[in-house]
Amino acid sequence: MYFRHSLILLLTISWQIVFSQTTTLRGTVTDADNNAVVEDASVILSGTSKFAATAANGVFVIPNLAVGKYTLVVSHAGFLPTEQKIEVKETTFSNPVLKVDVQLKRDPTAPVATPTTELPTVTLDEAESETEGAGEIANLLHSSRDAFQNVSGFAWSTFRFRERGYDSGLFQVFLNGIPFNDPESGSAFFGEFGGLNDVLRNRTNTVGLDAAEFAFAGLGGASFIDLRASVQRKQIRASYASTNRLYRNRVMFTANSGLMPGGWAVSFSASRRWAEEGYVEGTFFEGYSYFLSIDKKFNDKHALNLVVLGAPSRRGRTADSFEEMFDIAGFNYYNPLWGYQNDKKRNAQVSDSHQPIGMLRYDFKPSRKTSVMAVAYGQVGPTGFTRILNVSAPNPAPDFNRRLPSSFPDSTFGATWGDALRADEGLRQINWAALYNANRRTPTTVLNADGQAGNTISGNQSVYVLENNKTYNTELGANVTANHSLNDRVTIQGGGFYQWYEGRNYKVVEDLLGGEFWTDVDFFSNFDRTSNPLAGNSDIRIPNNVVRQGETFGYDYNENIRRSQGWAQIQANLRKIQLFASAEVGNSTLWRTGFMQNGRFPNNSLGDSKKVSFNTYGVKGGIVYKVNGRNYVYGNGYIGTRAPQFRNVFISPRTRDQVLPDVPVSNVQSIEGGFIHRSPQLKLRFTTYLTRFTNETESIFASAQTTSRVLQNVDVDNPSVDQFPVFFGAALMTGVGRKHAGAELGIEYKINPSWSITAAGATGRHQYTARPNLFLSLDNGDAAVIDVGTVYQENFYVPRSPQTAASLSLRYDGKRFWSVSVTGNYADDFWYDFDRMRRTASFVDGVDANSSVFRTINDQIKAPAAYTMDIFGSKSWKIGNKFIYLNIGINNLLNNQDIVISGRDSYRNAFRRDVSDKRFYTTEVLYAFGLNYFAQLAFKI
Repeated sequence: MYFRHSLILLLTISWQIVFSQTTTLRGTVTDADNNAVVEDASVILSGTSKFAATAANGVFVIPNLAVGKYTLVVSHAGFLPTEQKIEVKETTFSNPVLKVDVQLKRDPTAPVATPTTELPTVTLDEAESETEGAGEIANLLHSSRDAFQNVSGFAWSTFRFRERGYDSGLFQVFLNGIPFNDPESGSAFFGEFGGLNDVLRNRTNTVGLDAAEFAFAGLGGASFIDLRASVQRKQIRASYASTNRLYRNRVMFTANSGLMPGGWAVSFSASRRWAEEGYVEGTFFEGYSYFLSIDKKFNDKHALNLVVLGAPSRRGRTADSFEEMFDIAGFNYYNPLWGYQNDKKRNAQVSDSHQPIGMLRYDFKPSRKTSVMAVAYGQVGPTGFTRILNVSAPNPAPDFNRRLPSSFPDSTFGATWGDALRADEGLRQINWAALYNANRRTPTTVLNADGQAGNTISGNQSVYVLENNKTYNTELGANVTANHSLNDRVTIQGGGFYQWYEGRNYKVVEDLLGGEFWTDVDFFSNFDRTSNPLAGNSDIRIPNNVVRQGETFGYDYNENIRRSQGWAQIQANLRKIQLFASAEVGNSTLWRTGFMQNGRFPNNSLGDSKKVSFNTYGVKGGIVYKVNGRNYVYGNGYIGTRAPQFRNVFISPRTRDQVLPDVPVSNVQSIEGGFIHRSPQLKLRFTTYLTRFTNETESIFASAQTTSRVLQNVDVDNPSVDQFPVFFGAALMTGVGRKHAGAELGIEYKINPSWSITAAGATGRHQYTARPNLFLSLDNGDAAVIDVGTVYQENFYVPRSPQTAASLSLRYDGKRFWSVSVTGNYADDFWYDFDRMRRTASFVDGVDANSSVFRTINDQIKAPAAYTMDIFGSKSWKIGNKFIYLNIGINNLLNNQDIVISGRDSYRNAFRRDVSDKRFYTTEVLYAFGLNYFAQLAFKI
């Protein structure tokens, strides 16, 4: 209720003062090369104390000018300063406004890049989109001239820091006008346009709840990346980079024509990135990128732009593992996903992706006060990742929990096995030869194969197979935005968006690993095969389906998503106050289309499911009070709803179209406020925030050996391994609540023309605020959703991102076009993700609540505090009209190899009846890279 009252009061004030006027100087600063707006340019009236800085849209405002003549001085790093004479004349009009537009020319002798465009200490690549890494991609894309944003997006990316602890879906990315966040997960995956750094530099960013002129924008802010050829800096640029991170080598070529006679402009960029092995053993990378943008400016009112881009890639992955295995291996970069095959390293989990995008953008400017942008786009292509599937054979994972030394009841045998693992690296790797041998020794006869009576197939049936879990996405959409100035003080924006999405999810046989065929029968369907002989068939229309390499098996279905959204906004820039108010409405419609009739769910697995729709809204507003030309106080507020993701609605889409009953939209309330100071020497922003999420739904894919405490049909009096069957499916929670509260500080201080200091800090308390209900949905059983009960997670911390972080950087800019900076970073309050099952009453039934094992089962684990030191240097040379640039960045200079970037509970050996044994409660972790570098040599004309 507090948020609603605050917002109503804010909107009331807005309308009362929105049309007040006063004398002011108002202007826009743009780049002379491409007409792109220049954010945070310094604007000074020489000989006076009046000063301003341009906003994200390039606009500056200086109020209270007396009649007279002035000299306007405008400057920005990387540009030549410019002076312009202006005169304020007497007029009969009340509160006159003097408009001045300024263009800055690039400084050809400037270092490689300004902080707004490039901070090479971190490269934007697919490595950060691994598992929990998607969050900091949002930070990287949103990094701007603001000191805090730069630090959080770059210096803290090593820690997997997420601003305010938000999910990456709350940071919106617009690529040339189209919303780029994934329809299924809400995240923005940089890998879909990775390797195109040269053409991604023209960005407009908003922070937190600030207003954006191109969208309603999310809770975390939004980025607009302009891909038009006409705004790309005119140049031909070639570069080579060497690094020891995800890849080892990168070559890149970019050519931008600028706006040519006849109104044409062309921009082209391509790159290749590759490594036979990355930082982690057993990984590899092979990636290409391409980009083409063509502009046609017909006249001052009409312009058309076409963009085509893509980034095909293939890479070997790494995975988290048990801390016990890292200790045995003797280092923190043990990778359980690879092994030797014929003396060559082979990775079992290989990701591949190629989803090219095409966009057609139309810009219409009917008058000086009005502009319209319309974009239509399409994206299509596959992604996939492989993994080993086994049946009636031992688990091939070298870190399988039952083979850990601590798993064995006989401690002497466990110690002996641990010594063997330490001595023989091969025991810690996938034994590919053993898999092939096993598949060549399994003579099998399949009767009535492929559902055909009398069809008998004999041969070696694989007990191990390499499967490829694939998604083939088709996405179409259109987005329209309009911007109109009612007068020099007030502007309105608005727009509408529609998205059509179809994601086909299926898997194919990638490699039979020496066998001759695989039978598409789920051998883990041990809950109901006795009562239903067809239960194990993925498609009962083709029972006993025999599949070979390249053929589909297991599951095959479409995720259908249709989204629409409309929004409107009003902004006013008055003498002492800036304010805005905006609102959006949206609709999401979801349904599943199954292409297999599953044997356990024959009545609700084939064909279209019912459609599920969600209506959402959002309202936000903000106000900035100008204390003077250098100091500002601001506050923003938001209330709204969010639609659940597809995976949180359809509880087991691989096998059926069952929907979790009464899935609601979640509610969000947020408020933020702070102080900004801008002067030639000092830039500072301090912000506090409070955001509440209520009524959320979460789903987590789960596989585990279950206990009688969960499945009540297990015979407790006669326990056996068979009675504690393997569970595959999803764990779902309803009624999840979170509170994110904290403060942010960013400072940039220029001591003198050569020396500057940047500092940033973040502290938060991001916690769960409710006790949700936990449900289990089994893929390998015909049971309905199992209600496990209440999860006692209230006051647990939101996991997998530091809630405390700090940074201090010292930079020196030399007079001969070189610079160097040293940065120290610190992070703490990183909490592990926790097993929800362990936090239910049924799990600890019979365990003494005062015992140490009860605390072991229930307490959330915190990672140790972490630190890094980074160093970055740059140098440029001018040879005639040509330039050579050198950038070198070293991250984690002190080689700290104990930084946890992913941590989670691992409840292992649950088939044992004694849940009070502390040995069975361990964690699985992933560590940040130690010392790593990025060096780039570029040539530009």
